[in-house]
Amino acid sequence: MAVFEHNGRKIGYSIEGTGSPVLAFHGTTQAANAWDQVKASCSESRTWVVFEFPGSGESEMPTAPIELDNLVDDAVALMNHLGFSQFHVVGYSLGAVAALKTAAQHPSSVLTVTSLCGWSQSDARMRITFDLWRRLIAIGPDLFMRYAIADGYSADTIAMLEPMIDGVAAMASSAVQPGSDAHLELDIRVDIEADLSGISVPCLVLGGRDDRWVDISKSRHIASVVPGAELVELPAGHLVIGELPAEIAQHIIRHTA
Repeated sequence: MAVFEHNGRKIGYSIEGTGSPVLAFHGTTQAANAWDQVKASCSESRTWVVFEFPGSGESEMPTAPIELDNLVDDAVALMNHLGFSQFHVVGYSLGAVAALKTAAQHPSSVLTVTSLCGWSQSDARMRITFDLWRRLIAIGPDLFMRYAIADGYSADTIAMLEPMIDGVAAMASSAVQPGSDAHLELDIRVDIEADLSGISVPCLVLGGRDDRWVDISKSRHIASVVPGAELVELPAGHLVIGELPAEIAQHIIRHTA
């Protein structure tokens, strides 16, 4: 892990591999290691730079509400600092929102964009869900993770995890990041709808058909608005990044080839 400072903000990131550069954004409550399984499943080499949200990993805690524009500016500044003037960008969940925003605002820097379980506008159900997350985490990360396992995975994965639920929940709860409440506050007010039609780079949209948090209709909408976007529907819940890392890796490698 390393730290980069931009406009007075300390940003944690990881960099690994060789080859074409990929800027990756993780999801809510997560840190850079959220992409570890996908990276390990990649059949071709890429230079992975995983940007950490405020309050995640090595990034400092936010002192004010997180602004998406600042995240994007910090991430592009980080890539330029590392010597990458052009790069692919991928994102998962809230990270997908950041990835799409990056592609819209920096078309000369972004080669391709991949959205995994992303959305353009938070609706009433999502806002209530994210508020529930905030309340559960405030009570205890273990309680939140038990809910996340029950609601975030597909039925087959839940059945596999059931015999070891206590250990899985305990291990997963330790990974809930200090800045999670600030991430969720941003989740509640996401609105990048106006940015979608301005994305001019090749766009791959991956969504989970069993996603209860970010309904597959959100991915379908993105793919219908972004010019020339490709939609792939995966047989998984929102936690697809843990359920199907090899399949996700294959799609990313193909898209960034």
